[in-house]
Amino acid sequence: MRVMLVGTDRTLFAPESAVRTRLTRLGKEFEALDSIVFSTRTHGIRVVAEIAPHIHAHPTNSFSRFLYMWDALRIARRLPRPDIVSAQDPFETGLAGLFIAHHFGIPLAVEVHTDFLSPAFTRHSLLNRIRVVIARFVLSHADGGYAVSARVAEALNRRYHPAVPLAVVPIFVDLARFRALVRAPERNNLLWVGRFEAEKDPVLALQAFAAARRAGIDARLTMLGVGLLEPSLKSLATTLGVAEQVSFPGWKDVAPYFARADLMLVTSAYEGYGMALVEALAAGVPVLSTDVGIARGAGAVIAHGDYAAALQDWLQGPRAPGVLTLKSYVSEEVYLTAVRDCYAMIVRHSRPNSSL
Repeated sequence: MRVMLVGTDRTLFAPESAVRTRLTRLGKEFEALDSIVFSTRTHGIRVVAEIAPHIHAHPTNSFSRFLYMWDALRIARRLPRPDIVSAQDPFETGLAGLFIAHHFGIPLAVEVHTDFLSPAFTRHSLLNRIRVVIARFVLSHADGGYAVSARVAEALNRRYHPAVPLAVVPIFVDLARFRALVRAPERNNLLWVGRFEAEKDPVLALQAFAAARRAGIDARLTMLGVGLLEPSLKSLATTLGVAEQVSFPGWKDVAPYFARADLMLVTSAYEGYGMALVEALAAGVPVLSTDVGIARGAGAVIAHGDYAAALQDWLQGPRAPGVLTLKSYVSEEVYLTAVRDCYAMIVRHSRPNSSL
């Protein structure tokens, strides 16, 4: 089977990146694998990367991001006809994938990594509201695909009825690495991990932590990550009077922080999965989470309503332990086989994609 992917992760062009390693392993499942990656000329990625003799990554090298879809189609038309095209999301890459599928008369598979049906997703930005409209169109014409959680897959199958129902293919997490951690948790040492972006709501974590301090709980907070909100978060920590108790080490290997953490905070407004949450629970770190992604099924403590109150309740006891209750892959090979089987089923059951 020849597969074409459309995505946005430009770290694929970095020789030692995890994404490139994962694509190399996935490519072994297929006769050929071509990945078209959205990029502008300012990214400086102009050369097709030969990852293996049958695996290639093609940058769109567009003048503008508004030309991504046109350039993806232009590149696809120069490549050998694939048996299926798979889009990284049902938004911009999904629309490009749909055009490519229409051009070749092949099935379209769509990956869904985020819960875009959540009201919080549309509240986040005008762009997200536009993306929801795009997703409705793309999924209405898709032949199948997969979501990273049963919660998202079931909701989308009920709404869009793809020819082949969306499968559930969770993200592969190397659980053995985190289960092997030797933990020495420091009491009331709190950890937050993620991108400093509005949808992750790091402000909520900082406010809840400050409320716990005001309630007389001696705690510290490490906010591990990077993002646009970092300057405003540091300013807010000062305003709340907790700057000396909050650290911002940047983006680092999370394992040493899991070893010392007493509790991990997850404050996202919406999630499709929640990889850091799974890693934390695998390491034995308790997690207090909003009701997003797979948090409930994975074993996190769910904060209903007032997150600050839920945090204080946990800190004052009784303290729920960190236990991962989510069924996981035996190995990465099992995950890759699940992706391959998903594509194979769509190819077997789909009709030629000849019209939009």
